[in-house]
Amino acid sequence: MCLSFGSLMNIALITARGGSKGLPRKNVLSLAGKPLIAWTIEEALCAPEVDEVYVTTEDAEIAQVSESYGAKIIDRPMSLAQDETGSEPVVAHALNFLVRQGLAIDSVFLLQPTSPLRTREDIADAYAAYVENDADCVVSVYEPASCIAKAYTQCEDGSLKGLFSESAPYTRRQDLPVSLLPNGAIYIFSCSCFLEDPQIPKKKVFPYIMSSERSIDIDTQSDLEKADKIIMTSRQDAKVEFSLSGRMVGIDYPPLVIVEIGINHEGSLKIACEMVDAAVSAGAEVIKHQTHVVEDEMSQHAKKVIPGNTDVSIYEVMERCALSEEEEIKLKEYVESKGAIFISTPFSRAAAERLERMNVSAYKIGSGECNNYPLLELVASYGKPIILSTGMNDILSIRKSVSILEKYSVPYCLLHCTNVYPTPDALIRLGGVEELAKEFPAAVVGLSDHSLDNLACLGAVAVGASVLERHFTDSKERPGPDIVCSMDPKECSELISLSKRMQQMRGGKKGAVEEEQPTVDFAYASVVTIAPIGKGEIFTKDNLWVKRPGTGDFLAEDFDGLLGKKASCDLLADVQLQKGDVAGG
Repeated sequence: MCLSFGSLMNIALITARGGSKGLPRKNVLSLAGKPLIAWTIEEALCAPEVDEVYVTTEDAEIAQVSESYGAKIIDRPMSLAQDETGSEPVVAHALNFLVRQGLAIDSVFLLQPTSPLRTREDIADAYAAYVENDADCVVSVYEPASCIAKAYTQCEDGSLKGLFSESAPYTRRQDLPVSLLPNGAIYIFSCSCFLEDPQIPKKKVFPYIMSSERSIDIDTQSDLEKADKIIMTSRQDAKVEFSLSGRMVGIDYPPLVIVEIGINHEGSLKIACEMVDAAVSAGAEVIKHQTHVVEDEMSQHAKKVIPGNTDVSIYEVMERCALSEEEEIKLKEYVESKGAIFISTPFSRAAAERLERMNVSAYKIGSGECNNYPLLELVASYGKPIILSTGMNDILSIRKSVSILEKYSVPYCLLHCTNVYPTPDALIRLGGVEELAKEFPAAVVGLSDHSLDNLACLGAVAVGASVLERHFTDSKERPGPDIVCSMDPKECSELISLSKRMQQMRGGKKGAVEEEQPTVDFAYASVVTIAPIGKGEIFTKDNLWVKRPGTGDFLAEDFDGLLGKKASCDLLADVQLQKGDVAGG
């Protein structure tokens, strides 16, 4: 391995051209709900060993999609986007471009977008093998299920012949050394060594062995469908849930109601504790605060910014309402003494550091900080569950936030939110909860609500929300900018109980349930005779019809199929037709 000095970076390089002989436009085709290339970009962004992710392409659509998922783009000339173009000149062009831009690159992770089942753990383990073995190159490989020496090829007439002989394949697998085939998922090599000798280094190559199932390389529609099935099956098997101080949170559990006292205490620890008492008496499990260290949170310019729900500057509001660290520690201790869980939203680095000193069990990140990536990275580095509100942010912005959370492997929940105080019905948009669940299948989802009652939260549970957050006050007569959209103890109690009921109502599928059988018996209709029928007589609409109850051998759905058949015996009128009554039945 070539030694590198100074401040160097590792980059992931993804080669993706628009043309493809086997599967046209494959890099932007949908795989399990997102473009094929997105699977590689997201895993690379989440790999701690990778500092920057670049896509080299000549295609405008691929470039646009790649940028939307957080990659940087290198424009590839059309001369390097032909069917016969190999990887080496494409990589050389990209690396020379980046070096000319002043990047000091140590290691290159060449990742093919056609290997969507490669994970960030694969990237990390392959890099460990690269470092530990002082390798010129690490190549991801897999052991094929069958021996290539035994392969057939097909003749023009459709018959088979041995691929390596004119007769049948001749070499037994057990007589050969273990064969390892490259799967194209990962190549790692030194940038400087490659530029000295522009080829994928092959002098001292070490393997990183992946399973054959995850070594799928997308070249055909069949490959794409196989990968889609693997991903969707793994999603169904994986439970999206996490523990918050022992309280399980996820789709299979009663919704977690986060009671936010926020700054409704107006800076009074005494009032804050009174609100805690009221919340706990209403059944609250989690009580959320807001941690404001005003001088670290806002510049002097904030003194000129007046929010829509107050008539003084945001700086004045937070300065008036902030608790000191000593007061907030006492508040946390008080919450926990009541058997509830204390969490808080940090609005600055100093606030996050305070909460970590206080050893909170989880963090809430507000909508305004959803795209505050430095703060989010700091909080994620603590390794604790994060509940992230996404109001005012689009999917692209949220995707960058999620990549940070996944980089640190922290459990997380995404809350749909509309930051209008109060929020009118038309702006609630419960479809946002469903969109978050679709776009981020590894996330628990929920709603942070600022409307005037519990209806939006209950509707959110119906569409899949597992976490609900509302502001709380012990009395709506108190002053404060958030009181107007806060629930009181009665509403809090109702939200907790009704959301549990709604959680039990959602899901399921159409069809009769076992408990409906008594109703089925009397409500369904059976085929009955409506006139005497002699042996051998044909069943017609004049001698058969359908009547309750549905306890006979033939139900109404069988009626048409009985017409034209014959009676096997004499039948009285007004009796249910039995199977033995039908000739040849």
